[in-house]
Amino acid sequence: MENLLDFAVASTKEFATKNTELQKIVFDQQQARSLQRFAKEIADIGGPQAVGAKTKAAFAASELKVSLSIEQHAVLQRYSDGLLSVLVYEGLEKVNGLALPSKLPTLENLENDTDVLLIAARNQILLKLVDHKTFAYDIENDGKLVRLVGNFKGGGAELLEDEPRKLELSSHSGLALGPHTETPYWCSVKAVDGHSPAPSALILSGVWNPAKEPTTVIPAAPLLEKLGIVNTLALTSKYFHFTRSDSFVDGMGEDGRFVSIVDFDENSGFSLRFNAYRFSVDKDAPQLVKTAFAKLLEAIAGADLIKYSLSQESAMVINNCRALHCRDVVEDNRRLLIRLFGSSKFAQPVVLSQDPLILRG
Repeated sequence: MENLLDFAVASTKEFATKNTELQKIVFDQQQARSLQRFAKEIADIGGPQAVGAKTKAAFAASELKVSLSIEQHAVLQRYSDGLLSVLVYEGLEKVNGLALPSKLPTLENLENDTDVLLIAARNQILLKLVDHKTFAYDIENDGKLVRLVGNFKGGGAELLEDEPRKLELSSHSGLALGPHTETPYWCSVKAVDGHSPAPSALILSGVWNPAKEPTTVIPAAPLLEKLGIVNTLALTSKYFHFTRSDSFVDGMGEDGRFVSIVDFDENSGFSLRFNAYRFSVDKDAPQLVKTAFAKLLEAIAGADLIKYSLSQESAMVINNCRALHCRDVVEDNRRLLIRLFGSSKFAQPVVLSQDPLILRG
């Protein structure tokens, strides 16, 4: 019996080690070189937004998978199945033309930079490796697939030369952003009442990060385990409201009322949508629901954090249904990340355009 017990304990530890919320794939030089070559082909036609980029990314991912090890395939499959909070790619090649500037160039200049488009295209391929399609919402980021994350609109530790009085609470500012999943917040997997689900994933990669400022991720599974069954069930009730995102196109998007925070998901067990600075609980909600909301905030405040400093040689894919992410105030205004959204093989959105893939928000 003791030997059997020892075996059970050892097996449990091994399972826990293999099933952490964060896993990495480190590319060898040949894999990284191939990825860079495929990404350049996409950048040369205009990047992820261009007609035909979607097809090129799918081909590139298929070709790259041939060179991957059994272990690398297993990690990709686990993320594809929705069972990881974070996947980090490392060993990527640097981009020669992107030397650190003395100040952050304008958003307009960066959006058309061929080297920026190369990193964006690389991220598009990396998303496809985990069976995610790169897309944009019609209501967010002006319908663009690529979003540049940097202090363009003020709010960082160092003031801009033309620091605005009114600060935008979005990834285009330098403000601290509390724990959140990405908008929209109506649903997570299947479209509801004409609203496409929230992004299944977002991928971030660094262009410049001189102060090595980290992106922080908070896996949701440990939070819900800490809350317990009753409180988690209370969070599935539709007593919660959210405010409109600052990244929405002017005149589009709206506040949301009477939505849930947690949903049961038949594929990965649960899905979560939440924003610490946009969500609230209805004043007429049962006390049980209000208590669960308060306990969720407490659990987030005391959660174990995954902190990772992105660079040109790495990328982070965050499961937007399974994890929150956040950041501190931007310290160095030259910090620039590239973000793309991904739609998983399980997602059922409202499609407005196939190539490029544009979804109704």
